[in-house]
Parts: sequence; C-alpha cells; structure tokens
Amino acid sequence: MCGIAGVYGNISDKNITSISEGILRDLKHRGPDGHGSYTDDQVALIHTRLSIIDLSEAGNQPLFSTDGSVVLVCNGEIYNYKEIRTELIAKNHRFVSNSDCEVLIHLYQEYPDDPEKVLNRLTGMFAFALWDKTRQRLLIGRDRLGIKPLYYYKSADTIAFASEVRPIVNTRLTNFSLDHTSVFEYFMLGSVPGPNTLYNEIKALEPGHYIDITPDKTRFVKYWDVSPGLKNWKNQAEVNKAVEELLAEVVEDHLVADVPVGTFLSAGIDSSLVTYFATRMHPAIETFTASFPGEEEDEGRIAQDTSTRLGIKNQLFELRNNFFEDINDQFRNFDQPFGNTSALSLGRISREARKNIKVVLSGDGADEIFAGYYRHILPPQPGFLKYIPGGLQDITLRAGAALTGKNSLEKLRRNLKISEISKYISKIWLLAPEQVLELLHPDIAKHIDTTRFVSRMERFYADFKQDDAINRLLYVDVKTTLVDEMLTKCDRMTMMNALECRVPFLDHRMVELAFSIPSRFKISNNFGKIPLRSIVANKLGDKLAYRKKTGFNSPLRKWLMEDPASNAFAVNNIASLKHEALFNSEKMNNLKTNFTAGDSSLIFSLICLNIYFANGN
Repeated sequence: MCGIAGVYGNISDKNITSISEGILRDLKHRGPDGHGSYTDDQVALIHTRLSIIDLSEAGNQPLFSTDGSVVLVCNGEIYNYKEIRTELIAKNHRFVSNSDCEVLIHLYQEYPDDPEKVLNRLTGMFAFALWDKTRQRLLIGRDRLGIKPLYYYKSADTIAFASEVRPIVNTRLTNFSLDHTSVFEYFMLGSVPGPNTLYNEIKALEPGHYIDITPDKTRFVKYWDVSPGLKNWKNQAEVNKAVEELLAEVVEDHLVADVPVGTFLSAGIDSSLVTYFATRMHPAIETFTASFPGEEEDEGRIAQDTSTRLGIKNQLFELRNNFFEDINDQFRNFDQPFGNTSALSLGRISREARKNIKVVLSGDGADEIFAGYYRHILPPQPGFLKYIPGGLQDITLRAGAALTGKNSLEKLRRNLKISEISKYISKIWLLAPEQVLELLHPDIAKHIDTTRFVSRMERFYADFKQDDAINRLLYVDVKTTLVDEMLTKCDRMTMMNALECRVPFLDHRMVELAFSIPSRFKISNNFGKIPLRSIVANKLGDKLAYRKKTGFNSPLRKWLMEDPASNAFAVNNIASLKHEALFNSEKMNNLKTNFTAGDSSLIFSLICLNIYFANGN
C-alpha cells in the first residue's frame, strides 16, 4: 500500500526535480516507510511506501525488470501474486524480489500487446504506472472497483497523475481552477463525485480503466465491468451456500501479509462476517471498534459480544465529548473536501488500530452489492395495479381519482410517472439541489450544471441491461456513491494513519457473484442482504443477523446541542469561513447569526471545506 505519482511528456523544460520533491512531500503520509523515484527524458515516476509484503529493500519501488527496460510504481495489493509468480517462473521469468507488485512487470513482458489480459489476470486492489522504455509507452491502470484512487491532468504535451488530487495541483503545471459544479455536488452529497474533481483540469481515472500512452496517441480503455447476466439459481439455500464459500475464500486471500492484520468490527453483519472468517485463519486476530457510549449509534457493546463469542481480543475506542477535537489533524491530508461525519470516526479508530497492526479488513461494500440500505427496498405497489395494463394505468388512475375524489389515487398516478432512478437519486442527497443553489453566490449558482451528476446516474441505470430493477440501482451505487464516498473515506482515513484497509466484499469475484443473484434472493420482508444475514444467523445467531441497521455514523447533531466544546468549534469555524466569495452572503450571515444544530449536515460540510482550504488549497 503506497502512494504513486508521475509526469509524462516533454519534461525537459520543466523543473522536474522540484516537482518530484513537492509530490513526495504531498504523498509522504501514504508511504512513511520509504520513497523512490525514476526519471528519464520522457517520464518521472514517484513512489512512497507503506511496506506490507516483502519488507526488505528488494521490495522498494520503483521496481525494474531484470534488463531494466520496464519500470513500475504500484499502489495496492495483488492477492493472487503467488499463483501468478509460479506460472511465470515456469515460463523462465526471473524475479528479483518477493513483492506482489513485481508480477505486473513480468505479466506485461509476457503479454506486451495485450494490457487487458494483464489486468484481468490480477485479483486485488491497485493503481499503477508502468513505463516501457523500449516502446516509449506508459500504462496507467486502476483496479476494477476503484478501491485504490488515481487522478490525472492532461494537456497537449503533458500528463501528470497521482494517488491524490493535491500533488497534481501543487505541481503548478497549469493554473488549476475550481470547478463550481463540483462545489455544488459536494454540498449535495458530502463528497466530490467522479470522474470530476474540485478542479476543472483534473479528473479521476474511472474504475476498471487504463490509459495507454505512446508518442502517437493516448487511449482510455475500459477493461472490466459488471456483467448484467443473471444465473438461474434454484433457491435461497443454493445462493447462501455459494456466497458463504466464496466469502470464506476471499477473506483468506485478503489476509496475505508480512505484517500484523486485524479487522474493523462494528455491530453490523458485514464486518462480523469478515471477522468470523478471518478467525478461521488467524484465531487470535485483533478487532477494533469505535464506540459512542449511550448513543443510538453506539455499536461497542454488540461488537464486544461478537468478539467474546469468537474468542478474540477487541479494542474498543470510546468517543465521549468534543466531536471536533482532532479534526484538523485527521483531515489535514484530505485531498478534496469530504463532509461525511463517519470519516472522522474512521480516522480515530484507524489511529488506534495502527498501534497494533498495519493491515485491517473492513466490511465495506456489502450494502452496495447485496442491497443493504433502506433505499434499496422499493415500496410495494397496490395489488390492483397488476390487473391494469401499463399503458392504461395513467388514464385509469386519473379517472378513478376524479370519480372517487381519492387523493391517494392521484398521488399514486403521479408517483408512477417518476422513474425508479429519479426516486432513488432523491434519497441520497444530504442537501437538496435547490438548497445548495440558494447557498452559493448568485453569480456562481447561475452557471452550475445542475444535471451533471443526475445524468451520470441515469446513464449508468440505463446502461446496465438487466431486468432486475434493484440490481440496476445497485450497479449505479457501485459506479458512483461507493467509489466517491465509501472507498474515498476508507482510503484517505486509513492511509492518513499509515494503515492499509482491505475490502473483501469488493473483490471482483464477490461483486460478479452478487450481480448474478436476482434481488428476490437479496431482499425479503423488508430486510436486505438476505444471504449474508442467513450466514450470520447460522454462525453468530439470529439476534445479530436481524438487528436494526445503525450504520457507522456519529451523533453530531446532539453534540452540537449539548457539548459546549463541539458547539464552540463549529460556531468559530463558520464565523471564520474561507472562500466566502463562493457563497450567498445573506444566507451565510443568517447561518452565523442563527446557528442551530438542525443544520448539522450543512455545518459539517462547511467546516470540512474550511479545513480543506486552510491547508493550502
């Protein structure tokens, strides 16, 4: 697990030494164990290392082929590297390290004309750049689900890339300008949705894509996507068995490391399952839990019960007062503003976990592939609708409402005219679009592309050619909120604390299996994730399997009302807001003079934006 960056093109007229030194400073938090770089006339490659596999100097990056013609920097883990390594050694490849990433070099040398074959052979999370000196070719790739981040800036003669946005901005390769539509989307969602960033000139490389760069052309290529094919499963038992068997295999694969490994354990079924299967390989594995004593969101007691049942040691970290106590420290390396309160809790528990371990497994991603959020449970339609042909429903309900005077029929008629994806999108806003437009300065608000994010979600919904409506919504989640919010939070807050986080549910094998399962086997009686709940019920009991979902949230609103330190921090932060030119002065003055905890989502988003700009952005 590391940070990578680079610059490609006509770099001879640029102060590449100064640029490289600046990038290293910006990425140091991602790799405190060491750093390295490579520079020639066409490319500069930079790497910061968090050593997990092959702790020796041989594992330092950049890595080179035995003849020196291929250079690699890679962030992430290749879980099937031993299998690939054995195959390549049988083909007379000679390895110089025990690093998992070195297999990328040898796979490329084996299939230099087929990058997709190279990438599809890998099981893992990764972002990499591979420079072929002989062909003057640069390959930049990102894993299938976007677990590991990668951003780029492209001009007519230069490409710069990095694991985070900040190092690219600080290269000063151009006058990077704020994307005001991204600011608008940030306040709606709590994060900046890809492939855009806070800056017009910088984009995220889409998950499952690579960039193939040669002197003649630059190609952006998609090498993987979720298959829309459904399997003809016999029954729920068959589904549950397949999920259990694969999850056990995947968790075992994700435990590979030359350093101590633990798990994040909440009161949820996802982390409990990951922990259960992890104990089969490491019976003494340690677990870590964030707790808010006395709050509805507190998961400490249930996590403790689970760890006791499994016979393992649980480290419970309690958060009792001053919600913002270390937010400046935890968020100082967030490369874009991030307004989800759970990030702060994750940062704190990551800091505590890092005292004992260097790798942690998380249950993230299960909700997005097995329908775990309440928004995935579509409300049932009245039974009588099945007797009315679809083309006649509107006119029939209109006539029925007029004849009977029942508002419920008119409401149903209007609701049927709204697409499922439109209803779904409205459920994910932190702030409604119209609220955000009112918050922004009128001169900025009038130029906002209010349809950009919505159009992206609608396009993904339309592109996934599967008849199962809920699986189509899950596909949208996987392509948008999972990458932009969940995985961004997971990567930044663990890497900030020099901890590698792995997400077994987002192993592409698990994702492919999940999308082959019709939603009728995922949702039942208003409960989602039925295969996972069934496994938990069998292994850890019904009480845990069917408890109410709480999520990894924080009681911010209550703390703003009841904790003087939290309230004072928020009031002072809003009062000293930076980049006020972005906002409607009347709205901001009203917020400052009528500060209430009821605006907690807006308050936290403003505080995070303020911290971001205060850190030199």
